Amino acid sequence: GSPVDDIDLIQVLADSKNKSQEIKAKVLVAEQTEKDIDQTRSLYIPVAVNTQILFFCVADMANIDPMYQYSLEWFISIFLGGISQAERA
Repeated sequence: GSPVDDIDLIQVLADSKNKSQEIKAKVLVAEQTEKDIDQTRSLYIPVAVNTQILFFCVADMANIDPMYQYSLEWFISIFLGGISQAERA
């Protein structure tokens, strides 16, 4: 036997070639998808930076005045409770 006459070998090589082409096509799709994701992600960087700055500013406001450590909902409930319990003038 010559390898050229081996039908099984020829079929295995043909299948390998087809599988290789499929994998190359999938790699190209994956690379394009990765580029698209990176491009979309880069659009969010300015928002993330500004949000980070805002978060730490708000978090540090309690150092300026302890009132800032309470939520607006908490303040409104205390305010409404005070109004409802106050005597009418």
